[in-house]
Amino acid sequence: MADNFDKPHIGRIEEYASGQQYKYPAKIKVDFPTSQRNRSEHGNRILRKLQAVRQQLQLAEDTELPENIIRDDAIYVTFISEWGYPLKFDQLHQNTDRPTYQIVNIKQEQHPEQENQYRYHVALMLTKRGISHFIKRVEEYLNPEKDTKSGAPKANQLIANIANIKLATLEAFWSDGPEISFPSENEIVWWEVWFRKTDNDGDRINKVITNLEQSEAQIGQLQLDFPEHFVRLVRASANQLSNSLMLLDNLAELRHPQELSDFITHDDISIAEKELWLQDLVERTENRFDENSVLVCLLDSGVSNQHPLINPLLPDERLYTWIEDWGKFDSIPGGGHGTGMAGLVLYGDLTQALADNGTTQLYHGLESFKIYHPQSPNDPEMYGAIYEYACATPIVDNPNHPRIFCLSVTNKDFGFRGRPSSSSTSVDKIAFGSILDPNEPQLILVSGGNVRIESAEDFPDKNFYESVQDPGQAYNALTVGSYTRKDRINAQQWPGWNPLAVNGEMAPSNSTSGTWETQWPNKPDIVMEGGNLAHRENVVDHKDTLQLLTTHKDHRINIFQTFGDTSASVSLASKMAAELKTEYPDYWPETIRGLMVHSAEWTDAMLQSRNLNLETDRRALLRSVGYGVPILEQAKNSANNSLTLVSQRSIQPYRLEKSQPRYNEYHLYELPWPVDVLRDEIGDRDATIKVTLSYYIEPNPGNRQYASNFRYHSHELDFKLIKPLEQLNEFKRRISAASSGTEEHDDDTINRSSEPWTLKERVRSKGSIKKDFITISGVEMSRRNILAVYPKNGWYRTRKQLGKIESMVRYSLIITIETPEQEVDLYTPVFNIVQTVVPIGLT
Repeated sequence: MADNFDKPHIGRIEEYASGQQYKYPAKIKVDFPTSQRNRSEHGNRILRKLQAVRQQLQLAEDTELPENIIRDDAIYVTFISEWGYPLKFDQLHQNTDRPTYQIVNIKQEQHPEQENQYRYHVALMLTKRGISHFIKRVEEYLNPEKDTKSGAPKANQLIANIANIKLATLEAFWSDGPEISFPSENEIVWWEVWFRKTDNDGDRINKVITNLEQSEAQIGQLQLDFPEHFVRLVRASANQLSNSLMLLDNLAELRHPQELSDFITHDDISIAEKELWLQDLVERTENRFDENSVLVCLLDSGVSNQHPLINPLLPDERLYTWIEDWGKFDSIPGGGHGTGMAGLVLYGDLTQALADNGTTQLYHGLESFKIYHPQSPNDPEMYGAIYEYACATPIVDNPNHPRIFCLSVTNKDFGFRGRPSSSSTSVDKIAFGSILDPNEPQLILVSGGNVRIESAEDFPDKNFYESVQDPGQAYNALTVGSYTRKDRINAQQWPGWNPLAVNGEMAPSNSTSGTWETQWPNKPDIVMEGGNLAHRENVVDHKDTLQLLTTHKDHRINIFQTFGDTSASVSLASKMAAELKTEYPDYWPETIRGLMVHSAEWTDAMLQSRNLNLETDRRALLRSVGYGVPILEQAKNSANNSLTLVSQRSIQPYRLEKSQPRYNEYHLYELPWPVDVLRDEIGDRDATIKVTLSYYIEPNPGNRQYASNFRYHSHELDFKLIKPLEQLNEFKRRISAASSGTEEHDDDTINRSSEPWTLKERVRSKGSIKKDFITISGVEMSRRNILAVYPKNGWYRTRKQLGKIESMVRYSLIITIETPEQEVDLYTPVFNIVQTVVPIGLT
C-alpha cells in the first residue's frame, strides 16, 4: 500500500474510449419449464374458468350503481401457477396505452415445505376483449390442428402452467405481506393506493376521487408521480375501497403508508472543562466557506444552530421545515438528533477534533430541512413527496451551491427484502435528477437504519436477519451502515464490562440485506464508525467511551453529547462526500459516490470468517458491510504506486430500429497504461487492478419485478476486462455479437467464461454501483488495459410505449492499479501520456 496519497487523480480518460455498436453476444436457449398436462382435461377446465369470469363481468355491468359512481369495462382476476412452474408473464401483459389485459401485480409464494419451490399469483386487469383474447388462446391450445411443428399444443407455455384462475379480491393488490398483514374488512386505516397511468390521467384521477368520496373515504392531498404510476393516500376501510376501487381498471397496488420512526436519544453527558475545550476548538477553526462551497443538507429533526461550532456554517436563512408550526430547531429530547449530526458533518468525531492541537479548516457548510417532530400527530403523509419537496426547496433558494443530501430518518417496519417503496423510489428520483432539472443529478446518502441489540447473544445473528430499513434500499442512494473501532472501556470505572463488537467489526447497530431477494442491490454500500456497545455477560449497555462525541442542542449548559449508530455513520460519510466534492468540483454525484465505494476496504475483522473463494461468503460480506470502510486519502488522491483513472461519460444503451427496441452501443476503452513499469519493474510481483462503475437509474416502481420484462431500473450497465492472452478482436466479439458480423448463435469459437475477478459478476452486479478487483503479476497486468462498459436490460428498452428507448445516460468509471512495491512509480508515466497524447480511440 502506498504511503503518500498526494497526487490528484487522472481524469479525461473518457478520451481513450470509442463507441462501438452493441448486440447481445449470445443467448443460451433454455427451454421454458412447462407442466405436462392432459390437454383436453386441463384446457377445458381453464376455459370454464374464463367463461365464468366473462359472466361475472356481465353481471357487474347489469348491476345498478349508486349515483355518481363510474365504472370501467374491466374486471380483476388472479392467475395462479403450478408449484415450480412460472407463468408466461410477457404473454399476460399488453404494452399499449389502453390495454385490454395487463398485469397489475405479481406475488411469489414459497412452498411451505420445499425450500426452492415457488408459485406465482398474477393479478390481471381484463376487459371484455381481454377475456376474449385468453378464451381464444385456450381454444387454440385445445385444437390439435393448431399444433406447432414440434407437435406441442399452440399456446402450450401460456396455458399449461396455469393451475387456477379466480376473481381477484382487494387483498390481491396488497404488496406489504407477510410482514404487514392486510387490514380487516371494516378497520379504518390509511392506504397508499397505486394507480396505473393511462392516456387520460386527469379524467381518471377525478373519477378515482369521485368514487372514493362517494364511499366517504378521506383523500390525502399529496400525489407522487412515477413513469407508469401515480400514488394517492386514502383513509378508508377495506370494504369502502373494494366498493369503489374495484370498479376502476387502473388500480395497481395497495401498500401500508410508511411512518418515520428511527431516532436516537442519549442521556446528557458531562465533560470536564467543556467550556475551555469548546473555546479552544472555536479559536482553532478557520471558516473557508464561500458562495460556491458545498452544502450538506440534513433531512432530519431540525438543527439548533446557535451552537458556536455550528452557527458560522448554518445561518437562519438555511433552516427549513416541513410544517411551520414545528419550528426549525431540533425538537428531539436530550441532546437533539439533527444537531448531533450537524456537528459530525462539520468536524467528524469531536473526540478527535478536541484532542487535536492543529487548525481545523471548514470548506463546506450546512442546510437543515426539518422533516420530523416527535410530538407531531401521526399523520401518515407520503414521505416520498416530503423528501422531494425537502430536496427541491433548498436547490431553488441556493442554486449555485453543490449539495450533498444526508438522510438518517428510516422506517424500521418497512423496506423488507429490498423491494422498492414510494419513499425509496423518491430517493432514486431525487438522485437521478427527476425533481427539478434532469441535467442535475444529486448525491443523497441514507443511513441503513439500526438494529436494537437487547442482549449480548443477539449480536451478530440479529444483524444478519434484520433488514436495512426504508428508504435504504434505494438504488441510487449511497446507503451507509456502521462498523466500529471503539473498543476501549475503563475497567476501573466499569469493572467486568467488555466491548460487544471487536475492533474493526460490524457495529451492533448495523442492519443488512442478507434476507433480501437476490435481484435487489447489495446494501449497505459502505460502513462508517457507528460506535459500540458494552456487555457484561448477557447484559448490554451504552458506555461513553464506546460512542462518538458531537454537539448538543443545549449549547449553554451541555455543549457536547455522545452519539452513535447509523445516524453517526451517515453523518461521517456525508462529511467525506463534501470534502471530495470540494476537492473535485467538476466531478458528478455519480463519481463522488463511486470514489467512496472505490476507496472502501474491508477490515481484518470483517474478513476473518469469510472465504472469498465461496460465493455464499462473498455475497454475505457484501450484504452485511458492503464494500467496507472508505479511506479518504485514497478517495481523494493517487500515489506513485497507486494510480487512479476517472472517466465521466454518457452512453445511449438502446435504440429503435424499424420500430423495434435494440441494444445500441458499448464503450471500449484502451486505457493509458504504464506497460514498461508493469512488465519490467514489477514483473512477477503483485499488482492489483480495481474497477468501479457508478451510474444512476430512473426508477419505475410497481410490484411486477418477478417477470423478466417488468424491471424497476431504467437501464443497467456493467464492465468487462480483457482476459490474459485474449486478443482485441476476440474480446470485442465476446462483448458484442455486432463485432463478429454474425448472428448471435454462430460465433461459437469465443470463450465466454467469466473473468477471474475476486467478487465475480453474479455477486457484484446488483444495483447501480459495481466494483471488483483482482491481484495478478505485473507482467499480466501490462496486457490488460482493454475494458468495456456495456448495456444490459432495463425498462427503457422493454417499455417501448414510455418513449425512453433512445435516452442518453451517464456513468462514472473509476480504475486503480496499484502495487505494494513502494519504489515503483506508476503515476508519472501515465500522467505524461495523458498530458501529451491525444487518443484516437479503437477501431
